[in-house]
Amino acid sequence: MANSSVLTLLLTVVVLISPTLKASSADIENSGKKLCAFDLSGPIMTGDFNKLSAIVSTAKITPNDERTSAICLKSNGGSYAEGLKIAELIYLRGLSTVIEYGSECYSSCAIIFMAGVTTERELPMRKLSVGGVLGFHAPFLTVPDEKYSKEDIEGVVRDMRMAILALVRLSSKHTQLHGSDFIKKSLISKILEKGPKEAFFVRTIYDAARWDILIHDASERMSKSNNIDGLKNACRNFHSSNMDEEAPFQSELSLKVEKYSSKFQKDDARILVQNSKTMDTICEIYPRTFGQNDSVKFFACSQDYWSSRSFGNCREYRTAPAVLVGKFVPDFFTYAPSEALLRFKK
Repeated sequence: MANSSVLTLLLTVVVLISPTLKASSADIENSGKKLCAFDLSGPIMTGDFNKLSAIVSTAKITPNDERTSAICLKSNGGSYAEGLKIAELIYLRGLSTVIEYGSECYSSCAIIFMAGVTTERELPMRKLSVGGVLGFHAPFLTVPDEKYSKEDIEGVVRDMRMAILALVRLSSKHTQLHGSDFIKKSLISKILEKGPKEAFFVRTIYDAARWDILIHDASERMSKSNNIDGLKNACRNFHSSNMDEEAPFQSELSLKVEKYSSKFQKDDARILVQNSKTMDTICEIYPRTFGQNDSVKFFACSQDYWSSRSFGNCREYRTAPAVLVGKFVPDFFTYAPSEALLRFKK
C-alpha cells in the first residue's frame, strides 16, 4: 500500500555532505561571540523556528551595534521547510547572518544565511569568513522503493513546486537601498541545477561579490594587492557583479587620477579606471573618509557600453554630498576576482 506520509518528506530532512547526520534538532542559543548575539548549530529540524523566535523576541538589539542583530550559523542542513521559515524570521526581524572561520553551512543552512539583512532591511548583510564554507543544493526527495498512487505522485509534484516557489519568493524580497533582487536569480539557477548528491559552493572573491556576500575578514587573512591592482580589482568586481556576469571582464586597465572642485570641497579627486586600448572609462572610483581616523572607503560607478546599463550615480559628483556619489564598494572587492577562499585553495 502506498504510504502518502512518506511522500511529505520533500519538505523535511534534506541532508547534504553528511549522510550520517543524526535526527536531533539544532542548538539555538544566545551567544557571547565577537561577531554575533545568537548562535545556531547542528541539524535543522521541525521546532527550530519556534526556538529561535522565542530567543529573538526577548533580545535587545542595540542601534549601530551589528553584533546584537547577528546570528552565527554552523549546520550541515536539515529540514528545507523549517529552513525557509527561519529565513523568513531572519529577514523580518532584521538579523544579519555570519559564517565564522572554520564553520560550514550547507543546504537549508545556506538558505537561512542568504536571508541576512541590516537591522532596518536597507541592504542584504551576509558575512562569510575566508575560512568558512557555504554550500547550496536544490530541495530533493528520497522515498522507499514502494508503489504509490496517482494522488501520491501528484502530491509530490505539488510539494516540489511549492518548495521551489518558496525559494523564489525569498529571492524577491525587498531592501530599501539595494537595486537588484534580494537573492539574484543567477544564484537560484545554480542552486536548482544541483542534484541530491551535488553541491554548489561559493569558492572565490568574485562569487561572493556577485551574490552580495560580504567577506568580512579578508584583510586579516589574505595578502592584499598593491594599490594600483587593488583599484583595478575593485572595478572588475564592482562592474561584473552588478552586470551579474559568469566571470569578470579581462580587459587591460589603466588608471587616471582627475582632480576637481565640488560644491563642498575645493580640492577633491576621482580615479578613472579605463580600458587601456580604447580608453573608455569603465569605472569612476571616489575615495572617501568620514572621520579623522577613518580608513579610506571607495564609492564607484560603472558603465556598460554594449548594453547602456550603468550602476551607481556619479553624474552630480561636483554638486551632490560625497556620500551620495556612487555606490559603496566593500573592501574585499580590492582582491583579485579569481582569488580562492581558503577552503578552496590548492
